[in-house]
Amino acid sequence: MNRQTIETVKAEAHRLLVKIDMMERCAGWTNYSKDAIRGVPHPKDRFDYGQYTAAVKRASMDLSRALVEIRR
Repeated sequence: MNRQTIETVKAEAHRLLVKIDMMERCAGWTNYSKDAIRGVPHPKDRFDYGQYTAAVKRASMDLSRALVEIRR
């Protein structure tokens, strides 16, 4: 395990969290108030809009690949 591998995993994890946040905003699962951001339950609890879910799945897959490199 080297420093570059660790940095790659950190970057991929951050990218996944950003994509999830974007998907949640587009789904209306997040309420913004003056003081804090609070998640709200979605009536269906499912989000099926292609480009945002695809971006989350792709980021998740990239993170999984980066994690495989750590285990080697």
